[in-house]
Amino acid sequence: MKAKAREEREEIKVMHSKGKFYVKTPHGIAVLLYKPAGKGKINMYHTFVPDEDRGKGIAEKLAFAAFAYAKEKGLKVIPGCSYVSYFVEKHQEYSSMIVFS
Repeated sequence: MKAKAREEREEIKVMHSKGKFYVKTPHGIAVLLYKPAGKGKINMYHTFVPDEDRGKGIAEKLAFAAFAYAKEKGLKVIPGCSYVSYFVEKHQEYSSMIVFS
């Protein structure tokens, strides 16, 4: 069972369009939304994963993609939703990118 879950996680393809990172799943669209928040900052303000897809690592993949984007663009991140805050607690390597205003 764990091997199957691992395979599903590896197949997750995160896409990006203005203001969002998203994954299409058989049950809908999982999304991490962000918006500009002043010079050199973005606010990652909402994440959503369909109920049937929770626990498969999709939100984490979205957050990794969003933080990679922010790092590439030299942006600081306002953790505007609880999942982004949780992600940074779990992945301390991103804590230097966090600002609160």
